[in-house]
Amino acid sequence: MHLTNAELWAAALGYALPPVIAIVVQPRWSGPVKGIFMLLIAVADGAGTAYFNDDFAGKPIMTGILTAAVAIGLAYHTLWRPSGIAPRIEAATSTQTGAPAAPPTP
Repeated sequence: MHLTNAELWAAALGYALPPVIAIVVQPRWSGPVKGIFMLLIAVADGAGTAYFNDDFAGKPIMTGILTAAVAIGLAYHTLWRPSGIAPRIEAATSTQTGAPAAPPTP
């Protein structure tokens, strides 16, 4: 199977994106919300690489999106999560603190 330049770029970028995604994703988010956010990033990755490779049409956009989604998922589950890098980034950038905030005083 011959991959286009746009698909190769979508895969390469997708493999490097899980740490970036982990910056935004919060540990308290449910699994489906995290999955939808990843798919939105895959859409941006696939459409962006198709656009910047002057191949912005229906099939190249969809194959870029699917390639990016597979690359992001594969990279997260085989490298970034088992190494602990992505979970540590999520925890470090979490907006949730250990103790609930005290109500403001008047």
